[in-house]
Amino acid sequence: MGEEVEKLTRKLLENREEFFDKTNTLNSDGMRLLNKIIKLALSNYPQLRKLASKTRKKPTLENVTKLAEEIGRARESKKTTQAENKSRKD
Repeated sequence: MGEEVEKLTRKLLENREEFFDKTNTLNSDGMRLLNKIIKLALSNYPQLRKLASKTRKKPTLENVTKLAEEIGRARESKKTTQAENKSRKD
């Protein structure tokens, strides 16, 4: 699931000319992709709900980038926690 979010986020940010207009706001195709990313991300990282809502309301390049960074941090944090829990069990 996390890999899918990462793949879609990378696609969105690396293809700016396809998904953002000249004012760096998402177009309709970009919004569809963003909504898919948010749906997948919130199922794993519900703490991002507020930022996801802000990004949906104001889908600028800056807000999308912030959301992508926070998804990355949440993913790394989850990996670290899982690794710590695993080492405690061993």
